Amino acid sequence: MYNVSMIISVKNDFVKQLKSLKQEKDILCLDNPKLIAEAISDGWQILHIIKTEKFRHCFSDDDILVSENVLNIFTNTKTSQGVVAFVKQKKLELAMPKGDFLILDNVQDPGNVGTLIRTAVGANFLDIYLINCASVCLDKTVRSTMGALFKCRVYEVKDDFLNILKSWNKRIFITTMQGKNIYDVPFPKNIGLVIGNEGHGVSEKLQNIATDNISLPMQNNLESLNAGTSGSIMMYQITYGGKNVRS
Repeated sequence: MYNVSMIISVKNDFVKQLKSLKQEKDILCLDNPKLIAEAISDGWQILHIIKTEKFRHCFSDDDILVSENVLNIFTNTKTSQGVVAFVKQKKLELAMPKGDFLILDNVQDPGNVGTLIRTAVGANFLDIYLINCASVCLDKTVRSTMGALFKCRVYEVKDDFLNILKSWNKRIFITTMQGKNIYDVPFPKNIGLVIGNEGHGVSEKLQNIATDNISLPMQNNLESLNAGTSGSIMMYQITYGGKNVRS
């Protein structure tokens, strides 16, 4: 039998409010208890948590109990994990990176953005600057990060960020067809790596700021790899490659 305080109708006014909230650009909808816990730990603002009776004791007693059919409206997976949180995006004041950093330049596929954030955390690129990219709040982006979103500093910026980037006097590496083979390059510490748009590559403005051109070797007349794949390879080579002096 349903608890008297449980919401069981998808037409409930509060459920309608949650539907509208989910459509807002700066709202993440998390349906994984582990991700919710990581978001809380990283200081993201939790607006609402809804959960089924089975998960009554997870998180706060103030959370809203709902039926399975209500919860399923907001889940992104076929099998519900019993809890959904509505989280407001954590906005960071723009800051200079503390180590190696990643710049995504107009990367539009949420899966690529999420994959690159996940890889960046694994390769210790913990400051990530997104210039006109797919939002980190999109369900596909969040899923692709596999929780890495809450282990790094992500800044969503516009073109005016380039003037600030230039003032930092950092070495900035971009990929070009004519660039030096990445496996022959000794990388110092505290550098920036730029991954460009899936179709057009790195913008001309960023090319003018870049200090170094690198490339991934290709065989069998292949021109390039997917942005998520190539960026991941490059970050791991920069961090763990055998030729790197990292001084």
